[in-house]
Amino acid sequence: MIKRTTGRLLLALLVTTGLAGTLNNSSLSPKERKQAISLIKNSRKEVLTSVDGLSPRQLKYKPSPKEPSINDLVTALTLKENYFSEQVKILMDQPANSENRLMIALTDEQLLENDSYTLGKIEMTPGAKIEWKDATEAVRKFAALQTEHIKYIRTSTEDLRNHVIKTSAGWIDCYQYYLLMADQNSFIAGKIHDIRSLPRFPKK
Repeated sequence: MIKRTTGRLLLALLVTTGLAGTLNNSSLSPKERKQAISLIKNSRKEVLTSVDGLSPRQLKYKPSPKEPSINDLVTALTLKENYFSEQVKILMDQPANSENRLMIALTDEQLLENDSYTLGKIEMTPGAKIEWKDATEAVRKFAALQTEHIKYIRTSTEDLRNHVIKTSAGWIDCYQYYLLMADQNSFIAGKIHDIRSLPRFPKK
């Protein structure tokens, strides 16, 4: 009886303060969760498959002096993924800035279809600290970050849609940011496969 009464009082308080109808309204829908998790899982698989079984010589091979090696791509990718994780955490700790949604020009579908921004250029963050000794550890770090992202998307009740950030793709919300990173990872996996298919790529 005491528990039931306490529950009713809590519900009444929520209704009075206007919170009852908003507790879950701003969290992701099942469809949104499914879409993001699927993209993250697929891109993670693509990246891991693209570097599977490569030797140190193959990882360091450069198509030309000005082009990145697979090792360079993996290192930059993992740094970018780590930076992304830190950015999202910082942004989600701040109040929602839904007023900036007016600056978002792309829907989720358009974001994933749009090729007008250069996903392939992953700039090294100035002064970024590399916490791994080789590509193998970088890939392990990347996979761990991806696992964290999947867990967060699956369970989070935070308002990702009303936290907005400016990126290379323009203004997007934090949910779209997850989609963008997954799309970028798939793009880089494709670049790695391109390098592996070159005639002069080392056989072992």
